[in-house]
Amino acid sequence: MSDQLFADLIEVANRYGESEYSRAGGGNASVKVDGVLHIKPSGVPLLTLAKADLVPLNLQPLLDALVSDEPVDGDPVMAAATVALLPSYSGGRRPSVEILFHALIDEPLVLHLHPLTANALTCNADADALAERLLGDDAIVVAYIDPGVPLARGIAAARDAYTARTGKPAPKITLLRNHGIIVSGDTAAEIAAHVAKVTDMIQAAIDIVAVPSAPAADEASTRTLIDAIAPTLRGLLGGDSLAVVASDASDLVRAETGPSSAMVAGGPLIPDQIVYAGSLPCVLTVDDLAEAGDTAAAAVADFHATYGKAPVIVVVPHTVVFAAGKDKAAADNALAVFIDALRVTRDANRLGTVQVMDPAQRGFIENWEAEAYRQKVASGAAAGRLTGKIAMVTGAAQGFGLGIAESLLAEGATVVLADLNLDGATAQAQRLAGQFGAGKALAVGVDVSDPDSQIDAIHEVVRQLGGLDVFISNAGVLRADGVMTQSVADFDFVTNINYRGYFLGVRAVAPVLAAQHAARPDMLFDIIEINSKSGLEGSKRNFAYAGSKFGGIGLTQSFALELIEYGIKVNAVCPGNFLDGPLWSDPDRGLFVQYLQAGKVAGATTIDDVRRFYEAKVPMGRGCLPRDVARAVTYVIEQQYETGQAVPVTGGQNMLN
Repeated sequence: MSDQLFADLIEVANRYGESEYSRAGGGNASVKVDGVLHIKPSGVPLLTLAKADLVPLNLQPLLDALVSDEPVDGDPVMAAATVALLPSYSGGRRPSVEILFHALIDEPLVLHLHPLTANALTCNADADALAERLLGDDAIVVAYIDPGVPLARGIAAARDAYTARTGKPAPKITLLRNHGIIVSGDTAAEIAAHVAKVTDMIQAAIDIVAVPSAPAADEASTRTLIDAIAPTLRGLLGGDSLAVVASDASDLVRAETGPSSAMVAGGPLIPDQIVYAGSLPCVLTVDDLAEAGDTAAAAVADFHATYGKAPVIVVVPHTVVFAAGKDKAAADNALAVFIDALRVTRDANRLGTVQVMDPAQRGFIENWEAEAYRQKVASGAAAGRLTGKIAMVTGAAQGFGLGIAESLLAEGATVVLADLNLDGATAQAQRLAGQFGAGKALAVGVDVSDPDSQIDAIHEVVRQLGGLDVFISNAGVLRADGVMTQSVADFDFVTNINYRGYFLGVRAVAPVLAAQHAARPDMLFDIIEINSKSGLEGSKRNFAYAGSKFGGIGLTQSFALELIEYGIKVNAVCPGNFLDGPLWSDPDRGLFVQYLQAGKVAGATTIDDVRRFYEAKVPMGRGCLPRDVARAVTYVIEQQYETGQAVPVTGGQNMLN
């Protein structure tokens, strides 16, 4: 029987751990077996909860704490948990902060959720009347009470009052105002039935009322706003590294972020909103698009002066919402929590009138150590030489670009894989995100020879991440032939990608990096061209490629002189030959094939002859590998006193003069 109860608990926890019912480490679940409460640890998501995660606590000390008024050191819930914890537990995690109400409910399975549909009722000034009309005696409503012992006692009192009034046991559905719901039962099926009853009844009542219309979108001005404001916010809202800033300009945002809306002016709806998105957003009104960055900086300064801390959410009313976090996962979660609150606000107003938490209620959560601990646990830990950096690598679907991306990820960076082959870049980004974590690798499409495509790609990075720290211009092509036989089309193709494409990328990204530096003058940013040893010396029957790379070093030195005043270092890394990569080894268009056909290597009759010829030219006896280039890239990023340099990575084949 106990095995089935544990299986049922994990089933419902995972089932209702998705965003419609819970986010991040919010909500919790427990099962009571033989006098022991097994409960989800603080900060662990319901979606991934496993039996091994559960914290075991003797029930009786928890029930004793519920009625005891004896003073204790620190938080009384955590004091009770310390006494109740089974000595055999070695997981080292705190139990949920809501263990007491899980303990007092009679049924073995207890699930606590923050469903968006149900919260349209719980976050409503008319909650009591709505609950009576929609659910009758199948639910009790508990007024908002501070979490911990007060909330548990309030739930116990509401259950006792229900029994005194009706003569029946307390119902298995509890609605917590400005918080969420609790359902209990003997099986997973019973829990699911209770959740469905609550959400279906409330959703049906919501659907009777039309969805409010949103103001018409001005996509061009919204894009300009995002490009101007997000990089500034990255600089203003970060710590040792810049923040990641996500944005949303959806219909819901435009409809529900008017200056007088509850989410903009009133306050948070539930405690989780405070934990992950902050109590109040910073609101900025942009009268002049050309001054949007300065307007954002002034609004953030005013917010900090008023509240003593930086905002997590920034709202341009009826237009766009920005959310800041230490990484993409945190920024996306903060944005999602705020967008959830907008939806709850909209639907609460369709049912009645939305009700926000008052200053005293939100102040308790802001200063409650237990919630700070939950946020810390949910955020995880990160390490690496490039932790906190955002890097974009062009030509990253394969070859050096992919190898560089993988190495930067291993050092803690968030990496955008940009490539004309968007499907290939997307597949690699998904693979790498699975290895390094959700949100750590993203893909964007780009044709580096097209100025609009370069600008669009940078905008997409700004929209999703707020900006970037490192731009690596890696995309390159090669067409080998003699000067008397190479076509003008092939020459132009190589020049457009390698030389003109580098210029177009710098032209697109430099304003973003400059805006970040204006917000954080103490920080430098990087543009790095992946050049070639052919940019350091001429290359026989490969003049188009060598010329484009020589030109790239000229651009690097010139950009470095111009952009350093904007806090942008510009350097080049010049790899030797990546003999194992597709550029060389592709059986149809690889350089081994091209050089053999062009007669570049005297006496060579096979691809192996060509390979041995090039290996023999390297004092270290091998071709360059992606990890060699990535180490040089990392060095250039970390080096704070070099710009305009061309760093050879050639195994000794080319040396600095």
